[in-house]
Amino acid sequence: MLERCGGLVLGGSRGLGFHAARALASLGCNLVIVARGREALEKSAKEISEGFGVDVEPLVGDLRKKGHVENAVIHAVQTFGRVDAVVAAYGNISREPLTLREAEWEDWIEAAALYLASTSSLFKALASYNTAKATVILLSSFTVAEPMDPLIVSDAVRAGLSRLVKSAARLYPDRIRPILLILGSFKTPGAMRTLERIARSRGESLENVWRREVEMLSPLARSGGLDEFEEVIRMLVRSPDYMHGATVVFDGASGRVSWP
Repeated sequence: MLERCGGLVLGGSRGLGFHAARALASLGCNLVIVARGREALEKSAKEISEGFGVDVEPLVGDLRKKGHVENAVIHAVQTFGRVDAVVAAYGNISREPLTLREAEWEDWIEAAALYLASTSSLFKALASYNTAKATVILLSSFTVAEPMDPLIVSDAVRAGLSRLVKSAARLYPDRIRPILLILGSFKTPGAMRTLERIARSRGESLENVWRREVEMLSPLARSGGLDEFEEVIRMLVRSPDYMHGATVVFDGASGRVSWP
């Protein structure tokens, strides 16, 4: 358990963001969780609060909109006095899956706002308003190194997160401990919706596409467990301070690229 822990989860109402919030709550962190949909947000906040006995503040916000991430940081600091741990669970842009041929200008602008502008805003807000040094975990995917055709917009843009992590680690060493978490596949509602759209466009069953193009990418022949994901979040939050500006790969060897 962590003492006087304040946490912030962006995209925390469902999927990996929800499980990241559970992980922080299990460490004793009081939380602000941010998402666009009020109903799901309030339901998740209540579930986590009752399950772990911590305070969970739901805050409606959109990572793609200017000022929303900064407001979330300010709200968390004002509510709990400090922010010790942050997890950014971005999700995907609105129209994905879509190929390079199908992508329009607006898709690229949305992706840049969702992944890069929001992260820059997060770092600047923490450095400006937070009263503690925060561990900041950014969720990404092994596909940034091996882009998948239907996810090319997100994969191409969020590849820039590694540069932001290194830059922030060097610029704000006393305020932010950024970590990029490169993930494999997890069976979340968002992942299943994306794969269902891909399967439908190909005239295949969701089960076949999930097995062939997700589970079989790993030599373990399975996707990651959500309990395993939660344990990694807890491990990173409690990891030594020298794990600073690091890239951590947790993909079950789904990717074939050897990260430097």
